[in-house]
Amino acid sequence: MKDDLYADLTGLIVRNVRREPIEDVFDCLQTGRNGTLHFKLCVQNEVASESYEEAQFTYMPQLDESRDRELIDLLPEFLTDEITFPRPQAAKFYSRVSKSLMEPPE
Repeated sequence: MKDDLYADLTGLIVRNVRREPIEDVFDCLQTGRNGTLHFKLCVQNEVASESYEEAQFTYMPQLDESRDRELIDLLPEFLTDEITFPRPQAAKFYSRVSKSLMEPPE
């Protein structure tokens, strides 16, 4: 129920979560007026990182050249490739993903 509310408010749907030895893998869909972005977000867990704040996130877009052509053309280039960033940058990352899918293209 709370997942449904979160998805309704943000457009973020977490389809699956997998706990692995050194990271947690989240299979996500971010929806917006410009389309739907499928991506995986890996977050280092307590085994791999020295502290909560030092955990690294890895964004892995699950883009298909034919299915997602319009979305690929619309997304900023950094969202079409795998990137890694520290936990303190997670909110900024999500803001950019959301903005890319919600604001009219320039």
